[in-house]
Amino acid sequence: MAVITISRQYGTGGIFIARKLADELDYAFLGRDELVEICNQRGLTLDLEKIEGRAPTILERTFGVGRDSLRNVLSECMNEAAEKGNVVIGGWGGQVLLKDRTDALHLRIVGSLEARIRHFMESSGVTRTAAEETIKRADRDQGLFSQYFFNVDFADSTLYHGTLNIEQTSHESMISFIESMIAEKEKAAS
Repeated sequence: MAVITISRQYGTGGIFIARKLADELDYAFLGRDELVEICNQRGLTLDLEKIEGRAPTILERTFGVGRDSLRNVLSECMNEAAEKGNVVIGGWGGQVLLKDRTDALHLRIVGSLEARIRHFMESSGVTRTAAEETIKRADRDQGLFSQYFFNVDFADSTLYHGTLNIEQTSHESMISFIESMIAEKEKAAS
C-alpha cells in the first residue's frame, strides 16, 4: 500500500492514530510540519499555520484569495510524497487531492461530540467547557475550510474507503483494523 490518508474530526486522536500507524508500518508520516518542510525544500511557500484552526476570511471566501495556490501547493507536495510510496498522510485534504490514486486507502476517524469532549479533556487536561468550545469551533472551521478550499464536505462518507468510530473501539484496535484493511487491499491488488 503506497498511500494511506487519515481524516479526522477534532478531538478523536486521529493524528495520533495516523502517526502510530506510520510508525508500526515503517511508513513516512506527512502532517502539517512535514508538508511545510517538503514545500520549503521545493521552494514553495506553504503557510498552514496562517489558516489552521480558523475559517477562511470574508476576503478569502469572496475573492478566492489563496484558495488555488494553497490547493496546488498541497497537491504537489502530497503527490510527491505519494510517488515515493509508503506514506500515511494526516489531514489537509489528502482524501480529496489523492482521490484518483488506486494505491491509496482513505479513512476517517469520527466520534460523537460527547466522546470527543471526553477524549480531548483526557489528552489535553482542559476543562469540559474549554474542550467543548474548542471542538465546536474546530468543527465549524473544518467545515468552512473543506468547503472553501476543496468544495467538499469532509464528513461525506463517499470520500473514504472506511470510517472508524472512537466510541466503538480503542486506538490500538483501530490501528490493527487498518493494518488488516491494508493487507486485504494489497492482496486484492496482486
